[in-house]
Amino acid sequence: MKQLVTRCACVLLLAIPSALSAQPKLTVTGGTSFDFGKIYRGEQFERKLTLKNNGSDTLILGDVQASCGCTGTVLSSKRLAPGQEGSLLIKFNSKNFAGPVHKTVTIMSNSAEAERTIVEFTATVFDEIVMTPPQFWFKDAPVGKPSTLTISLKNAGDDTLRVNGFRTMLKEFNLIVPKSPIAPGEAVNLVATLTPAQVTSIIADRVFIETNNPRQPDVAVPVYGNVKP
Repeated sequence: MKQLVTRCACVLLLAIPSALSAQPKLTVTGGTSFDFGKIYRGEQFERKLTLKNNGSDTLILGDVQASCGCTGTVLSSKRLAPGQEGSLLIKFNSKNFAGPVHKTVTIMSNSAEAERTIVEFTATVFDEIVMTPPQFWFKDAPVGKPSTLTISLKNAGDDTLRVNGFRTMLKEFNLIVPKSPIAPGEAVNLVATLTPAQVTSIIADRVFIETNNPRQPDVAVPVYGNVKP
């Protein structure tokens, strides 16, 4: 009887380390950082990452959190057995960006090494339509009288640009757009007129300039200011 108890105890002691060593491990194949490179504003890019469980227990993937609304994610599976692979699709919309971009995606899991795995990506967004200044600012516009502002629109792309029109919810706003095509590298003036009907302390609206550019068919330009008596 004593020998039987001793043998059982030995079996338990051997099993405990084995159970403790059974742990999941999340690995992102190819690393946790990548670069989309140079992209045009308005384009949408995506990258599919391979996730692998290099541990000895089931890997459970939780929430996937993007650092901003410009980034979407699609996870192929929430559970990965030891040695099994899955995928994470990352989608980036460059519509509201210009210049260098740095974003992150955080993967929550029960990985023994870390419960948070952070994936980073970068890009450089090239703006083909450049507005200078980047907004209309009507400061102290007199009520009932027209106020005029001019901003420059530059075609920084490689193709001829046409301005097809504009639209806005600001009824007192009007914009004169060029009828002739704009050659690459050329800049033209856009003349805006605001004739406010009533006094207001804050103007905060937008005008959408419609173009033939497939990546920037609508260029949003903020309209700010105030109206005085």
